[in-house]
Amino acid sequence: MEIIELNRFIAIANAQTLQSAAIKLHTTPGALSKSLKKLESSLGVLLFDRIGKQLVLNENGARLLPEAIKILDLTRNIESLLRPEQSVFCCRISAPAILQYRWVALFGSRASGIQISYETDFEVAALDKLKRGLVDVALTTSLVKPYLTEELEVHSLGQLTLELAVGDTHPLAHKVNLTHEDLARFPFAVPEASPFCGEVRGIGCDGWPSANFNRDIKWVLNDYAALCELVRCGAAIAYLPDYMISTWQLTKLSVVDDARHNTEQLCLILRRSAPVWIKDLVKTITG
Repeated sequence: MEIIELNRFIAIANAQTLQSAAIKLHTTPGALSKSLKKLESSLGVLLFDRIGKQLVLNENGARLLPEAIKILDLTRNIESLLRPEQSVFCCRISAPAILQYRWVALFGSRASGIQISYETDFEVAALDKLKRGLVDVALTTSLVKPYLTEELEVHSLGQLTLELAVGDTHPLAHKVNLTHEDLARFPFAVPEASPFCGEVRGIGCDGWPSANFNRDIKWVLNDYAALCELVRCGAAIAYLPDYMISTWQLTKLSVVDDARHNTEQLCLILRRSAPVWIKDLVKTITG
C-alpha cells in the first residue's frame, strides 16, 4: 500500500468514476484502475461496488476512507516540516459565498507563504467536503454542529448580525424612532433561501417578524451583492450582514418596536489530523 494509491483511492471515492477522477489527477482511467486493483489486492478486499460505470464505496471502502485521509494529512505535515521555507503550501477552504465576502481577505493577509484556494458551497456541503478530504477547512455557522464528528475540531471565529439597512438617499436614512409602520411605506428586497445552508425557506427567512408586521416586497433575489446594490441606490430596504453594511457604506436602521437580534455564530472547522501549518493558520485567524 503506497501513498499514491491512497491518494488515488480518495479521488475515486469522491468522483465515483475513473474518468472524473483521472481528470482531477491529470492521469488516465487506466492508470487509476491499475492503482485501485493493486490497493485492493494488497488489502485483500474490494473497496467499491461496481454499478455500471460508477464506483460506489462499499463497507470496506467506507472504513478505509477516513483512515486514508488521516495518512495523507500526516504526509502533508511531514512534507511541510522537511521542505525549504520558501515552499508554498495550499490551504483549501470551503464556505458559503456570503461568508467568503467578509473573510476571504483576512485569510490571505494572515497566511504568509500559504496559498488560499476557496470553494463556494453551502455549509453542510462544505462540511461534507472536509470529511471526504476535498478541502482542509470549512467556514460555517454554528448551525452545523449536529453534523460534526469526533474527527473534526471547531474554532470560534466570531459572529455576524443581520440588520436593516438603506442607502444614504433613502427617505428613511436619517429618520429616528422608526416604527414598522414607517417601514411598511417602502419596498423591500428579500432572499427566499438561507445564504448559509441554501435551504429555501420563503421570503421571511431574512429575519423579518412576518407574523406581526406586513411589508411591501418588491424584489426577491438570493444574490447578496445584488441586494446591497438595490439598497445602496436607495431603491430598497433589506436585512444585510453588518460587515456588508459597513463595506457598502449603507445606513443601519433602528426600529423602536423590534427587539429581534438576528445573530449567527461563525466557526472554522478542520480535521484533527490536519497538518500543523493549517492548525497554526486557523489559530492565528481565530486568536
